[in-house]
Amino acid sequence: MLRAPLPLKGPLIAAAWRGYEHYVGWREPDGEPSAEDLPVPPAQLRVLVAGTADRAWFLEGGRAHTTYLRALLAAHGHPIEEMRRILDFGCGCGRMLRWWEDLPAGSVHGCDYNRELVSWCDENLDDVQVRATELSPPLPYPSEYFELLYALSIFTHLATELAERWLIEMHRVLRPGGLLWFTTHGESLTDRLSAAEQVQFAAGQPVVHFPEVEGMNLCSTFWPESSVRRMLGDRFEVLTRLDPLADPTTAEQSRMSHDAYLVRRL
Repeated sequence: MLRAPLPLKGPLIAAAWRGYEHYVGWREPDGEPSAEDLPVPPAQLRVLVAGTADRAWFLEGGRAHTTYLRALLAAHGHPIEEMRRILDFGCGCGRMLRWWEDLPAGSVHGCDYNRELVSWCDENLDDVQVRATELSPPLPYPSEYFELLYALSIFTHLATELAERWLIEMHRVLRPGGLLWFTTHGESLTDRLSAAEQVQFAAGQPVVHFPEVEGMNLCSTFWPESSVRRMLGDRFEVLTRLDPLADPTTAEQSRMSHDAYLVRRL
C-alpha cells in the first residue's frame, strides 16, 4: 500500500488501477457470441465489476448467485416471484440482473454510480429499470419503495463511514419488513491480511485497504461479523449468515467466497 504523503494520492492510485483494469480487459478475448438470449457485456466492462474479464466466470457466477438468492428467499417464506419491487444496488453490467428475466416486467430495478455500466444495462437488458447514482447517498427512489434490495460485492469495496451511510439509506428505501441481502469480506478471506491486520480483525475491527479509492475493486474492506452486526444496529434483524468456512458446500454451489447476510428491515 502507498503510505507516503503524496499529493493527489487517491486520484493517482485510481488512475493507475483503471489503467490496469483496461489492460486486463484488453487481454481477454470476448469469445463467440452468447448462446444466451441476452448479450454478454464486453471484457472491458466485466473487469470493472468483477476484477476479472473471464467470460465464463462472469456468467456462471452470476447464475449461481441468483440461484442461491432465490432459494434463500423461498426458504424464509419470501419467494422473489411475489415481490413487486426489487433493487440491485451496484448492479454493474448486470452480473445478477440478467438472470431475473422470468420476473414481472418493471419489478426489477438496478442502480450504479458508473455511467458506462448503467448505459450498457439500459441498452441491453429489457424490462429492467436502471438508474445512475453517486458514490454517496441518497438514492433516487421514494421511501419504503422496495421489498428486496441486494448488494453483491459492494460493502467489500466501501470504507466504514460510507458503508454506514448507505445502510441508513437502504433502510429508508426498504419497506418495513423488507429484506436486504449483502456480502462482505469475512473470516474466510483473512489470509489476505497482514499479521497486525489479523489481530485487528480478531478484535472485531474492520480492516480497510486503499480507502482513498473506495467504490473501486482496489479498495477492500474486511468485516468481522461483530462489526457488521454493530453497523446494522437496531435498524435490521439478521435472519441468516452464510459463512464459507462453516458451510463450504453451500459456498461452493453458490460461487460465494464472501460472507453473505440476509436481514430484515425493522
